[in-house]
Amino acid sequence: MEWLLTKSGDESLDDPLSEEEEETPMEEENTEPKLTLKPLTEEEKKEKLARLEELRKKKRAEREERERKEAVEKEKKRVAEGKQIGDLKFTLEQQEMRKVAAEKKREKEADKAAKAKILARIEEDKIARREMFKMKTPEGAAAAAAPAAAASPTPAAAPTPKKDYTECRIQIRQTNGQPLVHSFGAKEELSAVRLYAEINRTDGSAGPVKLMSSFPRKVYTEEDYDNSLENLGLVPSAVLMMTK
Repeated sequence: MEWLLTKSGDESLDDPLSEEEEETPMEEENTEPKLTLKPLTEEEKKEKLARLEELRKKKRAEREERERKEAVEKEKKRVAEGKQIGDLKFTLEQQEMRKVAAEKKREKEADKAAKAKILARIEEDKIARREMFKMKTPEGAAAAAAPAAAASPTPAAAPTPKKDYTECRIQIRQTNGQPLVHSFGAKEELSAVRLYAEINRTDGSAGPVKLMSSFPRKVYTEEDYDNSLENLGLVPSAVLMMTK
């Protein structure tokens, strides 16, 4: 009816309908009443604001709780990773310590074997010298001198030849004043004397030592330890002092 009233002045309403218009039904107008918004009162506004504030606080609390849980999980993860790193570091340190200990043990065994080898060589040299330079008995010396006296009744005086020493008697004064006395070959190096002093010292100390002579005063260097006792002027006997 409202539509007809609004179209009452339209003359086209009297025209007959076409075939398409007859087949197409007229769209019904939306006769539902439009909703109108009623303005809120002050109390309604306050109530709505209170609900919004409560909702905001709730969301904020949920966010804070979620962040707290995430922080706790992150801290747990950090602690677990730190523990793993600490365990790995401890394991590596233990492996390194075992490696260093094994290396020191090998060095000690090698040093011990080298000292034993030197001592064995010294002992072999002593045995060889005793066999090579075995002194004759007085009876044998007299028997050998008789034919020489018969052949030359009036021997001419001859200059005394320089004696060729094959051994050297070394006295080593330790730091506590006690001596170490040992015989070495004249061709042996000074390092053999140092090794003997390090092995047989009784002054309560340990470790490498240095040797020196008091007259003339001289502190032997590393080059001197590679030189022979004969070349160093320590034959047939000498007194050396041990220093740290």
